[in-house]
Amino acid sequence: MSLCRLRPLRRNLAILLLIALPIAACSGLPGSAPTNFYILQTSAQLDTQGTPVTLIEGTTVGIGPVQIPGYADRPQIVTFGSGAEINVSDFDHWAEPLSDAIKRVLTSNVSTLIGEEKVFSYPADFRPDKQSFQVAVNVIDITETGAGVARLSVRWHIKALYDNKVLGRYAKIFEAPATVGDYNSYAKAVSQLLAEFSQDIATSLNGLKLS
Repeated sequence: MSLCRLRPLRRNLAILLLIALPIAACSGLPGSAPTNFYILQTSAQLDTQGTPVTLIEGTTVGIGPVQIPGYADRPQIVTFGSGAEINVSDFDHWAEPLSDAIKRVLTSNVSTLIGEEKVFSYPADFRPDKQSFQVAVNVIDITETGAGVARLSVRWHIKALYDNKVLGRYAKIFEAPATVGDYNSYAKAVSQLLAEFSQDIATSLNGLKLS
């Protein structure tokens, strides 16, 4: 190969090395932390035993939609600080959208309590009949308070899907201990609170009659 051909080749290799070096340096920075991902667990995964509820024969229940506050609607886990401060963890994320995770867990938990064949995730493609309920959930707060307490504040209403009539409205605050700064502890505490909430949903469905 001639000297004239080697010079452009060397120049191109030098440019590529100059581009690659900063990238390699950034990826190997000391102290950089990997991102940790967490899921919310069902009552079955937690081995939490609830109290079964018997509903009227033929009843079906749709769980959803689930609304969450804007501050929590992000991949990063959010906890409260002092005053109006919130803490957003760059390296601790939910493994799925939080509203989807809550609906998944509630659907599974309520299924365990009232019968799997009776419960589905709403909205869904189906024709409601006179024994079809919808449980719509509005999460007011979902966080760790900074004082070692996981908090879930919720409102929910039950609607008759056949005639779009609201049959009951409910609200409650659930709390459980959680280790400050330990996101695995926090995720488990929230899962336990959702198990308690699921029991309240099943109880509130009990005795409702559709006409």
